Amino acid sequence: MIKSILVAIDSSPYAATAKEHAVRLARLYDARVVGIHVLDVRLLEMPPYLDYTYEGIPMTPMPLEILEGFRNKGDRTLAEFREGTEGLGVQVEALMEEGVPADTIADVGETHDLIVMGKRGEHARWGKDMLGSITEAVVRRSTTPVLLTEANPVELRNVELLYDGSPAANHALKLAADIVTQAGYSLRVLTVSDDPEEGGSIQAEARAYLEAFDLAVEYRVLPGDVAMAALADLEEEPVDLVVMGLRGHSLIHRLVLGSSSEHLMRELAVPVLLVP
Repeated sequence: MIKSILVAIDSSPYAATAKEHAVRLARLYDARVVGIHVLDVRLLEMPPYLDYTYEGIPMTPMPLEILEGFRNKGDRTLAEFREGTEGLGVQVEALMEEGVPADTIADVGETHDLIVMGKRGEHARWGKDMLGSITEAVVRRSTTPVLLTEANPVELRNVELLYDGSPAANHALKLAADIVTQAGYSLRVLTVSDDPEEGGSIQAEARAYLEAFDLAVEYRVLPGDVAMAALADLEEEPVDLVVMGLRGHSLIHRLVLGSSSEHLMRELAVPVLLVP
């Protein structure tokens, strides 16, 4: 059950889409939405545009007028967030925090049921990485499910759950079933295994749980590499949302933590819900 949603707010189109998804989910669950904007405290002591790990340059306090400019920008961003959610039938709060953005979002997220944020941030145009550095760090740290959104909003109608029977996958199974039930989405459960008998056994666990729900569920077992098989399946029959377990899932380590999977996440251009 989702009753409190934390959404990371900046001036990027990714954050605008994250807000839309957060509001939609909040309306489904009668939940509150808390928009958070984090003023990076590293700006307080270090000159901008420098590599913070470089030790040859002494730390220099940022001029107060520049720092105040960042605060004013944050205030405007949150004000626009509040204005953009008025009249949508959800309880909305706005929160300004000072800290290291990824750490702060993950920490504050511990008291919420879901974190929603863009796959990239407001500086996306300066980099080519699939995931922004703050997003990746939040995913690494979070003990709360994280929904990562694209820049362009999509209407969610069908969901694919990547299921391997692990504890995290079972957490993802429960959350996916709950969301699909609330929203009336269709659900596809994909297990990747070179052993059809093993794959069928893993899927039987998901079937046993989902039998209690009145859902339209399709089950698939595919051979091969988990990441490649999942991508091929999604290319053949696209979905609007992919749900998967975070901890201990080989696909997640490759998608988020592995350098070889950057191209894969570019192809997976749909929202992804990562469940610890």
